[in-house]
Amino acid sequence: MKKLFPAILIVLGVWFFACENPFKDVVFQFKDPLTKATVALQYYNANQASKEKSPKGLTIKLVGPDAGRIRNLTGGTLIKPSQEGLLGLAVDPNALPTANDPVTVSVLSDAPGYYSRLSNYTLTNDGKIGQWIPLFSPTDLPAGVTAVQEDVKSSDDLTLSTTGSVSARCQLPKGTALRAADNAAASGETRISLYTFTGGMATSFLPGYTQSIYNAVDRNNNKLSPFLFQGYAFVQLEAFTTNGQILTGAGSPLPLTVVIPDGMRHPDGTFLKEGELIPFWGYDPVQKRWEQLADQKLQKNSQGKLSFSTQVATLSFYALADTQPICENGPTFKFNTDISGVDINYYGRLIDATTGQVVYETFLNLNNGASRNFSGMIRRTVRLQVFKANDYYGGDRTTPIYQSDPVDLCDGKTIVATIKFTTPPPKVSVELNIKCPAGKQVDENLLPAQLFVQYKFSGTNTWVDLITMTREVRKVASNRLELGKRYAFRATPNPAVGWPFVQSDTTLKQTFFKLDIEYDGFCR
Repeated sequence: MKKLFPAILIVLGVWFFACENPFKDVVFQFKDPLTKATVALQYYNANQASKEKSPKGLTIKLVGPDAGRIRNLTGGTLIKPSQEGLLGLAVDPNALPTANDPVTVSVLSDAPGYYSRLSNYTLTNDGKIGQWIPLFSPTDLPAGVTAVQEDVKSSDDLTLSTTGSVSARCQLPKGTALRAADNAAASGETRISLYTFTGGMATSFLPGYTQSIYNAVDRNNNKLSPFLFQGYAFVQLEAFTTNGQILTGAGSPLPLTVVIPDGMRHPDGTFLKEGELIPFWGYDPVQKRWEQLADQKLQKNSQGKLSFSTQVATLSFYALADTQPICENGPTFKFNTDISGVDINYYGRLIDATTGQVVYETFLNLNNGASRNFSGMIRRTVRLQVFKANDYYGGDRTTPIYQSDPVDLCDGKTIVATIKFTTPPPKVSVELNIKCPAGKQVDENLLPAQLFVQYKFSGTNTWVDLITMTREVRKVASNRLELGKRYAFRATPNPAVGWPFVQSDTTLKQTFFKLDIEYDGFCR
């Protein structure tokens, strides 16, 4: 009698132990993940310096009127994240969204010791959405961040207050009505959060994860030229209902007081001081743009700290910030190299052409014909330097293998950068080889559509993408591994359900692996 096992467990066992064949008379079955109208949400601890990278005990609840149309990635109704906080969702493939029949995916997340969050995504076609979602623990906040969350009861006054590098206090008077973007009244249990961020931390949490602003208007609704925030304090107000509403408006303005960090300087180097008027900005979540609001006058509070007080009617992001103009169109470097198909990126930096000071660091794709644009930066004359160090196992960051002539960061020209490698970066190839009896051939329909493989260095707990195999492509090469190093590996056809197989630490001794599987069940 043939035995039936979950395919996700069996295939990985065969794949890594191909020298044995303990699976005679086993029927393999696979259910490939759905790929249309999907949402992938990666929940993580907002404090990435913490040992706990993803919240433990994370629970997920689908809410809102479209909850019944949402499935997991294998088409089932059991909705739960992986142990590493990855949640994979898909719209029912029998009722995919369209422009005339959109689907809103509303996900309420809770984890012990963390504040709750609601995430909403509206799909109008069969495309994919991916998002990283930080969860904040009041006892384990990142440096430069404060946070508080409270339940809202319309019969009570409510004060939200945080203390830290940027402190804030917001009041919701009794009876304050909170509404969604469509002006619908809040329905169900309501929670409101207040977050503050220093200028150095804000980029990780602001809309678009950037302080380079391309879509902004002044107080007269005139579009502004691109600029960079010189931020002194950032504040976010966030509210939602457990029924799936994101609340963006208050029926009456909410008093808000913010205390800014000591020692803040203007772009010209002078210190902020009492009595100054500083630009104040709000983010419109509907228009998805920043809007200049009334300037705020700095005053000293009872502790002698600089602060300001205002009123806000939109629950969103706010910034007390000067601005610096940035280049809307910067130079593009097109790389003329002797390498191709390389899946590592090389360390590069922009240095001030006069002082040599590093003004920007990045990693570059140096495959022949690749290009990199440097727009959205403060105008200055720089040189681009490129080094052999890469983003997977490091290397030399002291001796550049390329340095450009001086270039103006507001010059939109294309520069050809010729870089020659004395030796190409080494590759490690992995081949999944299915052996069939004489007269038969592989039936690719019995193989997983994709097999994702990750690795980590021995002694660490950070997994890194390595390769992805498919039914049709079972030989893949990568530059991301080094001979002589010890690695652990893991694989899965569906990361959203976890990584059921982990191979213990192995020293990499050769640049080619041929993984043979002799199994008639894969053949026809």
